[in-house]
Amino acid sequence: MEKKNRIALFIDLDNFVGFCLDDDLPLDIKKEIKKLTEHGDISIRRSFGDIMKLPISETRKKELREMLQANLIRHEDIPYYNGYKNTSDIRLAIEAMSIAYTHPDINIFAIIANDRDYMPVFSKLKEIGKTIIGIGSTKNTVGELYRSACDIFYYHEDFGKNDYGVKKIESSVNNDENNLIDLLIDKIRYNTDHGLKTNQSTIAASMKSSHAIDFSAYNSFQGFGDLCRKVERLNMVAITPRHLGDLDPVLSCNSIENETAISNFQGQNQAQQEQSAPAGEDMKRIYNNFIKTKLSLKTDFPAHAMREKIYQQLDVLLAESEPYGGVGLKAASEQVTKSLNFEPDDQSSVFKILYSLYRSGCFIVRRTEDNYNPIIMSNRVAMNYVYMDKKLMESLIKLFKWDSEDIKFDPSRWSEFFIGDTSYSQIAKFAYNYL
Repeated sequence: MEKKNRIALFIDLDNFVGFCLDDDLPLDIKKEIKKLTEHGDISIRRSFGDIMKLPISETRKKELREMLQANLIRHEDIPYYNGYKNTSDIRLAIEAMSIAYTHPDINIFAIIANDRDYMPVFSKLKEIGKTIIGIGSTKNTVGELYRSACDIFYYHEDFGKNDYGVKKIESSVNNDENNLIDLLIDKIRYNTDHGLKTNQSTIAASMKSSHAIDFSAYNSFQGFGDLCRKVERLNMVAITPRHLGDLDPVLSCNSIENETAISNFQGQNQAQQEQSAPAGEDMKRIYNNFIKTKLSLKTDFPAHAMREKIYQQLDVLLAESEPYGGVGLKAASEQVTKSLNFEPDDQSSVFKILYSLYRSGCFIVRRTEDNYNPIIMSNRVAMNYVYMDKKLMESLIKLFKWDSEDIKFDPSRWSEFFIGDTSYSQIAKFAYNYL
């Protein structure tokens, strides 16, 4: 009889709850458990974190503990020693390596987290012949390097609520754009009516999983994002940009008859002609306009010198805050704007820059129930403005890559747009290709 694989499952609970709150995902892992049983028997189940310090209500903390118990997870409370850093990731890493050597029959290690700090652990486990299964948040927030460090990777968003109960469409949908648009509208409407997420990645994943749709098989658009933008131009769907770093716009339906819009859609597809992208100064202006539009900025995206002033003033602000007190992200954007005598319209740019840096892991923070207003405790890499600016650029490039399939990406022109010269060209190219 074939010997079954044995699996050790580890959960960084602070990290798991954090990305669930940030990406509006369910605080439940029962579907992950079910998927893992397809690979073997889950012999060891551990979670680590400080439930008491999580930025959720007492009722949800109780539900979280019950969820862990229901899935036979043995949880170990790891209290924060101070306001800066928890030790859950260190404890998890030590436990994983200990089990790897004391239980040699465990051949698969599954980790639920969104933290690149675990990549050295993955490498070491692979060296001793273990298989790594990673489980992260969404396709838009997990970097390619982290995914590639695992042998198998799953996304928590794909295990969310996706049985929406909308009408079934036969496999011929792949050859019929009318049915494809109908399905898109139905998915959005159902999720809206039932209070479910209507962000682009959720709708796309639902359509793929329930109808096995291959969006790349169509000649009239390039991927799901391009389909949404084309249907938006027909006034069927509205695409609402979110804050920088979310990279996942929200879809909503407009009141218009599907039949008329579908007819227009087909007419536009027939008449559409490819246009070549401009170069040089025009290309830089196109990049600026894209960022300005997607982030709903009232002014042009801040230049390098202006961004450096923002980083410097934030450092001053954090230094002046009480020890371990920190400052809210929204209040920080207001104070930085005021201190630098920027125009009021610039505050949205300051906020979105700081929010992007927070989502990129540049700050040590204390989360609050308002996902867009964490308490910034300090810079993770003190006074390193170059590092912060590069992380900001990576976020912008992710946003561009996700939602600009019709615009050419030129690393040199992007570097000139972002920093004023071509010194970031290689970094921009790497970010576009791998992050």
